[in-house]
Amino acid sequence: MSCGRSAADDLSVSLWFPGGYILMSLSSRCAGCLPPDAARLVPGHYDIIGDVAVVALPDALLPYREVIGRCITEERRSIRSVCLRTVPAAGTRRAAGYAVIYGREETETLHREYGCSYHLDVKAACYHSRLASEHHRVAGGVREGERVLVPFAGVGPFVVPAAQQGAQVTAIEMDPDACRYLRENIRENGVEDTVTVFEGDAMQLLPSCGGGFDRAIVPAPYGLNTALDEVIPLVSRGGVIHFYTFTVPEETDILATKFRGMGCVVNAMRRCGDAGPGASRWVFDLRRR
Repeated sequence: MSCGRSAADDLSVSLWFPGGYILMSLSSRCAGCLPPDAARLVPGHYDIIGDVAVVALPDALLPYREVIGRCITEERRSIRSVCLRTVPAAGTRRAAGYAVIYGREETETLHREYGCSYHLDVKAACYHSRLASEHHRVAGGVREGERVLVPFAGVGPFVVPAAQQGAQVTAIEMDPDACRYLRENIRENGVEDTVTVFEGDAMQLLPSCGGGFDRAIVPAPYGLNTALDEVIPLVSRGGVIHFYTFTVPEETDILATKFRGMGCVVNAMRRCGDAGPGASRWVFDLRRR
């Protein structure tokens, strides 16, 4: 079952999903404020991270961005800032570009998800609220005493839940802002005794992490599938790897064949959201042979 876009995106009612991702017909709310041609272009969803809403708009709607931002805050009174995604997340730091189009300029927030709390600045640190169900699903498979490796850890949405399950977690993050929030979130969630944080480039640090991990959770940045080459030798035989990557549906079977050739069994693969025209984020649940 896909955890990405579904038919619910086109409904005219609001649907709340655990973790803070909301699907709604924003176009119907903006219809009275925009010309008809513009209202039809309004996207069917936006993301909520704490009290910040993040929306992506086509160029034709940019003149109406403030109106759209106001409509969002009128629908959800808890939203204090509405950000426009101006540049997609890219590079190993995965930093996207955002501009506040309505509300307060402050974009530091507290996001709650499945009983965990995450401090972050939406402008400074990468966070994907649409992966809430993935954060929860993967943590549900972690067993007490496991050694878990999380490169590209961000502010900790895979790290904290795994540690709360009783795992010993090694987290790697190179972005200074994200790493600062990661350490804060580890303390805030009471798992500082079971998480070790390394600040630096995961591709450089992974070879020195030792081996014997029972599980690796790898939310790889766009275009960095080579991270899997570094991770596989660190996972014990029979261990589990949750590998997140970006691809088009036509290439998923090619990737699965490649991963099998790298010594892994593909237990499952599923789409976890859209990343751009034609491309989506996919997770491959692998087991090392």
